[in-house]
Amino acid sequence: MEHKKLSEQALLALAERIEGRLSPYRMTHTKGVEEMAARLADLYCPEKKGMLRAAALLHDLTKEYTNEQQLALLEGQGIALRPDERETPKIWHAMTAPAVIERDFPDYADSDILSAVRWHTTGREGMTLAEGLLYLADFIEEGRTFPDCVALRRRFFDARPEDMTREQRARHLRDVLLFSFDMTLNELAREGRGVCLDTLAAQQYLKSRKEID
Repeated sequence: MEHKKLSEQALLALAERIEGRLSPYRMTHTKGVEEMAARLADLYCPEKKGMLRAAALLHDLTKEYTNEQQLALLEGQGIALRPDERETPKIWHAMTAPAVIERDFPDYADSDILSAVRWHTTGREGMTLAEGLLYLADFIEEGRTFPDCVALRRRFFDARPEDMTREQRARHLRDVLLFSFDMTLNELAREGRGVCLDTLAAQQYLKSRKEID
């Protein structure tokens, strides 16, 4: 589906289909991510707003699957988990959702949507603007009340990105994303939990750049 064809009617229909698959709690979060993705798209890429809203609606499609269901899907895709991925089951839904999108929502199996969904939990080296925006929208949607989420939301919006030049806004996004990775990695270290290598790669990638393309 081309981005320009993602009408309001199509997005509402997509939301209705997804609502039948998610718990009320997960759907409330999903709608919050969609709303935040729309706000971020208005700032960074209005032409991709429909695509980002669709990716937001689809991003947690398999979040409520059991670990056994996740592993079965991964095996069916021929994906062998790296040791660091096996130790971080909270990221598995980002790896399995693209396959379910391709199977059950083929009209939305756009490469931008699939990659944004795939990397929304960890980021990656070479992450794109759309990937970064969905990652951030998931982190700072208004329903998130965890201290780190509140702090990052304030850090992003208190700087008034709407008043920045394009270049300033791009640097601001890079800085906020880098700060989010630092917070995540520090929290994982404090709790003694495993770290996905893609998150480390994303952190190093952002340190080497002034903005995300």
